Amino acid sequence: TNGIIRGDFGQSFRNRQPVIDLILERIPATLELTVWAMVIGVTIGLLIGVLSAVLHRSMFDNLARFFSVVGDAIPAFWLGLMLILLFAVQLGWLPAGGRIPLRDNDITIFDRAKHLILPSFVLAISWIAVMSRYMRAETLEVIRREYVRTAKAKGLSSRQVYFKHAARNALIPIVTFLGPGILGLIGGAVVIEQIFSWPGIGRLTLSAVTALDYPLVMGGVIFGALLVIAGNLLSDFLLVLVDPRIRLE
Repeated sequence: TNGIIRGDFGQSFRNRQPVIDLILERIPATLELTVWAMVIGVTIGLLIGVLSAVLHRSMFDNLARFFSVVGDAIPAFWLGLMLILLFAVQLGWLPAGGRIPLRDNDITIFDRAKHLILPSFVLAISWIAVMSRYMRAETLEVIRREYVRTAKAKGLSSRQVYFKHAARNALIPIVTFLGPGILGLIGGAVVIEQIFSWPGIGRLTLSAVTALDYPLVMGGVIFGALLVIAGNLLSDFLLVLVDPRIRLE
């Protein structure tokens, strides 16, 4: 127990290296994938949710609700394989997998982005679906309130009314989802990293499970737990920024 607190998880049975060294080597890849998936999921999901609420009962709203159900239900591993078959095998537009290390200075940003598009998008699909559904429901509730009607009566543009006043107040319940949502994101990253040959901690942990490498499995699980804790702390700080009524003492 004392060794775990100090970051000493022992030595990997298979690689014959310290577990902490193997984890630190894979952290940049996992953070790169999960952060980009969060950015894509939050940005697209919130935008679709607001537009779906503003265009209530329109064709866009119906399509957005259909996508939110399908996107949340579709298996990530199946979607990843289908996108690889389409964009990598059939069209040849994007690579089927792999990652270019950040220390490789001979590769352009465009080439790095090409390797990141498919895995980050597949990982973000469930977040886009959930975020759009939650944001739509919250925005529909907010735009019926008196201060939104007052903003319209003052002659503010629709962009200011919906995106500045309504969307910000609708974000308050959404921010609390970020912490638990990161847990699902980490679980999905294990599958996505395996499908796209992404050299992250999820793939490392999965290979350790199949090889019965218990010290490495323990290190990977503890790192995932730390990410969940960090996600909950992040959601608390973001809640302070979104809701001015809350202040950290």
